[in-house]
Amino acid sequence: MRKIAVISADIINSSKFEEAAFLNTMHVLEEPAANYLVRKGEPLLASRGDSFQIMTEEVEDSFLRAVYLKAYFKRMELGLKDGEGQASIDARISLAVGSVQNIPSNIGKTMEEPFVLSGRALDQMKQKKQTFIITTPNDNYNQEFALTCAFLDHLFKHWTLAQAEVIYYLVQGYKQIEIAESLGLSQPSVSNRIQLANWSLIEKVNTRFIDVLSKL
Repeated sequence: MRKIAVISADIINSSKFEEAAFLNTMHVLEEPAANYLVRKGEPLLASRGDSFQIMTEEVEDSFLRAVYLKAYFKRMELGLKDGEGQASIDARISLAVGSVQNIPSNIGKTMEEPFVLSGRALDQMKQKKQTFIITTPNDNYNQEFALTCAFLDHLFKHWTLAQAEVIYYLVQGYKQIEIAESLGLSQPSVSNRIQLANWSLIEKVNTRFIDVLSKL
């Protein structure tokens, strides 16, 4: 058995955004060899242009990849179809970890445990108005992560575009001075945005997530 992580995602209210502007955001899925989200050789399933699923054997990185997705979309504003202005974009993210007998070559046709867990949780999120969830095969850990993700949901909801932008870079391993140079900001300004985005809490959740992985 091999442990993998599956991230299922869909864009919230994608139909309200101007199509051209919305489609430009989806380049996060392109050029996987040079992409933080999708590494070279990892399978990806995209559907309808506003939902997708990825699989990775790098399970210890999977929580931060899910946070990366949140930051990637939250840092953008898109034009609305009604022409009344701009609106922030958001995505539901369902991260599941589990074991598989074999690594599937076509993730759209597998019923292995982590794919089922991730997809099922994503469907339930729509009813519960959640936007972020972590699921494992262990019910006790799932209860813990349900509470943790409720706090994360609140945190992500209140990110400003500026805060999401620094997290987008930070989660990829950029240092504060590098982020400042990329955004044309001072290092203290970057540091302030990181604090306001509660990066320290995200780091603590990641530490706990990796600890749980070692026990599954």
